[in-house]
Amino acid sequence: MYHDPSETFDKGAGLKGLTHGTNSEIATFTVTLFTRHTPECPQKDNPQWKQCKCRKSLYIYENGKVSYKSAKTRSWKQAETIAQAECDLRDPVKIKLASIEAEEAAKKAKEAAKKAARDYNLEDALSQWIAGQKRPGKETLKGYETFRRKMLNWAASKSIVNLGDVTPDALDAWVASWQDARATQAMRVSRLKSFLTWAFHLKKIEDNPAVMLRPIRSEVDAEETQPLTAPQFAELIAATYKYDADRRVDKDRFGADLRAIFMVQRWTGLRLSDVLMLPRSRVRGNRITTKTQKTGDQFEQVVPVAVIEALDAVPVRKTMHADQFFWSRVCDHRTLAGMWTPRIRRMNKYVSFKDDHGEPMSFHSHMLRDTFAVELLLAGVALEKVSKLLGHKSIRVTEKHYAPWVRSRTDQLENEMKAAMRRMGAAFAGD
Repeated sequence: MYHDPSETFDKGAGLKGLTHGTNSEIATFTVTLFTRHTPECPQKDNPQWKQCKCRKSLYIYENGKVSYKSAKTRSWKQAETIAQAECDLRDPVKIKLASIEAEEAAKKAKEAAKKAARDYNLEDALSQWIAGQKRPGKETLKGYETFRRKMLNWAASKSIVNLGDVTPDALDAWVASWQDARATQAMRVSRLKSFLTWAFHLKKIEDNPAVMLRPIRSEVDAEETQPLTAPQFAELIAATYKYDADRRVDKDRFGADLRAIFMVQRWTGLRLSDVLMLPRSRVRGNRITTKTQKTGDQFEQVVPVAVIEALDAVPVRKTMHADQFFWSRVCDHRTLAGMWTPRIRRMNKYVSFKDDHGEPMSFHSHMLRDTFAVELLLAGVALEKVSKLLGHKSIRVTEKHYAPWVRSRTDQLENEMKAAMRRMGAAFAGD
């Protein structure tokens, strides 16, 4: 409560005790305005004098404690406004009213944000987002533009014009409809979440509709471990020539490139992205040296002559960096893999692979890494050595993926042992 100074001051007597309320209870809060006179002021003995230009201050009594606060003015009228503001800060009714007012303001702001999102054009938002990317390389920028085009095509098919019309349900249905390679899907989900998170933080949308989208699992995790047989690998190499025969112009003929990629993977076990980033300068004699993207480890291995011959046959392209077989060096390894995966997937048009049960089997590049590992295991190479060659951090990872072939190797060794013992004259149950 704000008290008139005349209630609490006697002229010339200074400050006196303050009481307020029923039953002579001491007030929990009072504020009294007074003047701090200068020594030269004629009214220096009267703290209630209003007309002089001396500084005005507040005497505050709260919960049994006294404090003083400068009103930061020489005007009594302005000081009264400041004193009243101090009272208002502690007035339960006014506090409640202020809270209601704040809630109403927040509600209006929320509605305004919703309206702004509904009215904010999706195409404009995508263009602004792409323009804000920090110096993307040519290939990366191309990837953003491809994403922009696909999202706008989808939006048009659903009559979505504004950013606020993009809902979680609509996004979930769109992602479920994708039929691209998993690497491509993973990249698209990443960009979709990046775009909508950007829009959310810039307050262009009230809620982020992509927050519940799950990452797309990579093909390595999604596909069953399945090595190729020698005839299947020969069929795959032959398919690269058929691939070129179907292309209309030379610039679209990547048969030699694909043969080299497949040969390197088959005889080194490298992941696709590591092969794609292999520099020309790191192929010396019959040895390949590179750095793996997943672990950052240095990789060095001797390879057969056929691998070197395949790499030598890769044409020098203007779109590639001078020291790279398959990479322009203007995009990251994920974008690079996404560019080559569709070409690799087209191999399924020219091969007719079947699994161990005789069922049709689609080819994917990780099969070549599996082929490398399984052939080594069946040739008797120790599991821990195969694990090291694959760049696995733990032998348990190798066991998880290749346990069936570890058992096959054990069976193979057991049969060889039995055969040797039979030649020594031993007999076994069932013979």
